[in-house]
Amino acid sequence: QEGRLIDFLEEDIAPYDDAQVGAAVRSIHQGCRQVLRERVQLERIIDKEDGATLEVPEGFDPAAIRVTGNVAGSPPFRGTLEHAGWRAVKVTLPDANTAPAIIAPAEVEVP
Repeated sequence: QEGRLIDFLEEDIAPYDDAQVGAAVRSIHQGCRQVLRERVQLERIIDKEDGATLEVPEGFDPAAIRVTGNVAGSPPFRGTLEHAGWRAVKVTLPDANTAPAIIAPAEVEVP
């Protein structure tokens, strides 16, 4: 609700020039980042910088690590970390006083 991410994603931005989109993205990014940090504690799945060389061991969790490229045979696989991934360590949701399907309520300002 605070970041209005859904409003932004559902809006057709094709008619706007890059400067207009850029100006909108700055405030949306700030609001969404703030809410995400308030509600979700994240950690990287692999604690290495993107671009690092690493070995994916036998028995790795395929839900946590996606191996791409020239994959042949069985692990261990040696490759380059393209993205370290994210996992939610802790999620704090607001008290649900409304139906769980309501993501952001409609707002009506009465003059």
